[in-house]
Formats: sequence, C-alpha cells, structure tokens
Amino acid sequence: MMLKYLFLCCSIVVSLAAFDYHLQPKRIAKDVYCFFGALENISKQNGGNMVNTCFVQTKEGFVVIDSGPNCAYAFQAYAQMQKIAKLPVKYVINTHDHDDHWLGNSFYKEKDALLIGPLTYEQNIVPGMQTRMERVLGERLFAGTKIVPLDKVVKNRYGFSLGGKEFVVTKLVNKAHTEGDLVVSIPKEGVLFAGDILFNGRLPSLRDGSILGSIKALDIIDQMNVKVVVGGHGYLTDKNITKMMRGYLTQMKRAILNALDNDVSMNEITKKVNMPQYKKFKLYDVLHRRNVLDVYRELELCIEEEE
Repeated sequence: MMLKYLFLCCSIVVSLAAFDYHLQPKRIAKDVYCFFGALENISKQNGGNMVNTCFVQTKEGFVVIDSGPNCAYAFQAYAQMQKIAKLPVKYVINTHDHDDHWLGNSFYKEKDALLIGPLTYEQNIVPGMQTRMERVLGERLFAGTKIVPLDKVVKNRYGFSLGGKEFVVTKLVNKAHTEGDLVVSIPKEGVLFAGDILFNGRLPSLRDGSILGSIKALDIIDQMNVKVVVGGHGYLTDKNITKMMRGYLTQMKRAILNALDNDVSMNEITKKVNMPQYKKFKLYDVLHRRNVLDVYRELELCIEEEE
C-alpha cells in the first residue's frame, strides 16, 4: 500500500513538471510580483498560460492573487516564490470564476492556504465538473488538478492583514466582466489587482459581463488612489491603463446606441460597428464581433425596459 502511494506521489510530481511554463516573476512594486501570461487564447502550446497571476510577500507569508490555469502552473509558481523567500502561502484570492484564474487552487489548498473568492465561484463551480481548461489542455497537462471549495466567500467587501500589510477585497459593481468580479487592493501602498475588469494590449471578452457595469467599474478604479494597477490580461501596470479599455467600450456603446436609434438589426450590427482602429490589439478577430453582439443585446434590453 505504501509503495503504491509513493508511486502515485512520484507520478503527480513528474506530471507537474512535465510542461515548463518558464515562469519568471516580474517585480512591479515593493514586495509585489506578477507572472504575465501570453496575449492569446488557451492552447496546448501555451498550457493555458494566458492569464496574469500575482503574489505579495509579507513578513509572515505570501498572498497569491489568482492561482492560474492548473496545478502544474501553481507548482511552478510556488517554486519561484520560494526562490525569493522561504515562506508559506497563507492566502489565495480568486478575482472571479473563469477557470484560467483559479485552477491552481488545489495545489495551495494542500499547503494549507486559505482560499478566498466570489459568491459566483460557490454558485457555478462544482467538484468533478469538466472545465474549459481541461477540455483544451487534455489529460496530461491537467493531471493533478482538482476543483476544491473556497474557505471564504466575499459578497461585497472583506479585509485582512498579514505580516504588516493590509489587504482589501472588494466587489465594485453588480456585473462587469462577470457577476462576481473582485478587486484586491493594498491601500497603503497604492497597489490594485483588478482581475478581468481590466485588460490591456488585447481586447476584453464581454460574454458573461456587462458593458455598462464595466464602464462603471473603470470609473471607480480611476477615482481610487492607486499608483500600480494590474489587469487580468496585459503587460502594463501604470494607473493609466484604463484608457485603452475605456476607449474601446465607450466607442462601442455610442456606436451601438446610434445603430439602435436607426433600427439597425442584429444581423447587420457587426458590419456597422467594426471599429478598425482596434484591429492592432490581440484577439480582435476572435472577440470583437462577439462583443458587439453581446453589447447589442444588453443595450437593446435596456432600451426596452425604459420604454
């Protein structure tokens, strides 16, 4: 029995190291580091590494913001943290329930980290369910990855301190990228982790979200006293990174409202609102048309409710 257990453990360790994510933490502020994912879709070639995950070093341990696309990624991220300091991971905060952001949870749970996330995680994530990441990556890259429950669900606001640093987890609006988006701030240090409320260098996805809520969330972020802002996707971290996404969303909103005023149908809307200046951004060809259709439905419904 013991031999079988040791063989299983060895198999898991080998599988975790089988795909090399080449993770290199980038220091973006004092004691704050991020791994920046590729500006592309999930694929076996990138192992799902198309997401930004971050960690904060304190005197007592690390706080991880988003655990990444699978257990192997978390295993390798943890190894990089230990090169910086031999400290435990005490908290893992999931910014929302899209699976590229939280599938490393089980690795940290086995190291006794406390898992924090939105109510939508508890509502939408079921142990044993097949995730998008699992379907794309396949059995080998997904090996060892499990779905585990959260320890703390945040509905509106939650604060905690660790090793002399104060962390605040907040839900800014009812619906932005999803219905459960959380942002994480370190107020005294002016650092904000915005999750997928904020994209840069590539187009956002609005499939589960709201253009109106997204713009409102960006307004709130712009009013916050922060110096460093990290989005869920994209490489920029200065406080002005809301501009690209705000420009994209506000222009789309104006164009679609104008189209609705002129009775442009859903069949015609993607031809009318093609916004060619955004073709230079990654994933335009994949996401823009779908975003236009999603926003058309949202704004059409808002107009109907007002009438």
